Amino acid sequence: MVRRAAIRSRSEIRGRQKASDKLMKDLGKAGLLTSDEAEGRLPQIEPMRLYRRIADLLSERIDQGVFPIGTLLPPERDLAQQLGVSRTSVREALIALEVAGKVSIRVGHGVQILEAIPRRVYRDAAADIGDADIGPIQLMEARRHVELKTAELAAVNRTEGNLQRMRQAREYQASAPSMRAAQYRDGDRDFHVEIARASGNAAYAVLVATLWSYPSKPLFRKFEELLVGPNRAATTATEHDGIYKAIADRNPVAARLAMKRHLNAVIRTFSRGLDGL
Repeated sequence: MVRRAAIRSRSEIRGRQKASDKLMKDLGKAGLLTSDEAEGRLPQIEPMRLYRRIADLLSERIDQGVFPIGTLLPPERDLAQQLGVSRTSVREALIALEVAGKVSIRVGHGVQILEAIPRRVYRDAAADIGDADIGPIQLMEARRHVELKTAELAAVNRTEGNLQRMRQAREYQASAPSMRAAQYRDGDRDFHVEIARASGNAAYAVLVATLWSYPSKPLFRKFEELLVGPNRAATTATEHDGIYKAIADRNPVAARLAMKRHLNAVIRTFSRGLDGL
């Protein structure tokens, strides 16, 4: 008797499961469930960088009138303390909001609320940051890990052709009318990518070229506009001189050190507080 009851119980469970599966599939066909839900799978969760979450939160508070139009947001340092996050994450969030036209940032003066209704560009700009959602500081830290090695290897493996193309890239960058010109950015990129090519490892060249595709994104450009001072072009040229000379002299230790100094200087520039601190 016990065995028959167990068999009936298992049969009833299978019957209920089949009915449930059919119902889920019917709901899926009717468009009332996602494909994951219809198949009984957990939905995929989209990864989101912390600065995007902060930007969403601040945007929501602006829409709710917590921060009225025309007023200033609390200082970067205060926001970081209130939210329990780093100032870097807050900085990226505020600049993302300016890219969206939600706020206006004046370095050293504050962040002013421009509108209560979010523009559609906010989501478009956030998506345009890249499929991997890479922020400027994160990008520069990744470049520091990769390009120290490429500079070191380039000093060992470079050819005269590599050196010539590095010189051409530097000349092209130097001839740009301003740091905001595409010519300036292209010359900068070509110089670094050529160093990666000179490393002798084609994978490094692909990796560096890929990383250099991100500075054309709106968030990165806004970081440069707000935080990079007018003297940065001359400083970059001097730093590139040091990198080039070390590679030309086949000195891998000096090449690595020169690249480290260069990238660290850019990271320090990007790490400046929007409130001037």
